[in-house]
Amino acid sequence: FSSKVYNPYVDAKTGVLDIRSAYPSWDPSRHYLVTVLTHLKKIFYSKNFADAKANPEARELGMKDPEKYRKRVDECVRDSQRQVFANEPGSTVKFTEEQVSHRVLRDLLKHHIRHENQVTKQAVLAQIDKARKV
Repeated sequence: FSSKVYNPYVDAKTGVLDIRSAYPSWDPSRHYLVTVLTHLKKIFYSKNFADAKANPEARELGMKDPEKYRKRVDECVRDSQRQVFANEPGSTVKFTEEQVSHRVLRDLLKHHIRHENQVTKQAVLAQIDKARKV
């Protein structure tokens, strides 16, 4: 993980997900990316951390004081959401919070481009031009 994740299955210092608890011996003929993604989803819903070893502090807090554990998790989620709009210096891509113009363009695209075969550069640019006039 690139942002801080407070979870018993994620190392607090490195952000590395512990998949050994779910897959003690990796077998590429049986284990696929989808199984890891399923495990990843499960760890965020789990309330049983008995086999978690990556973050003992989070495991203990989750087992002893679930309410306090949830508050720590919520802090990490809020911090992560704030970082979503952080842009790398010199990057050509800029992320911003949603503006009215984004909603207008999205609505125009939904209304005028209904099928994937209608998505062309000209069609999208035409809708951008309409959104600018609003």
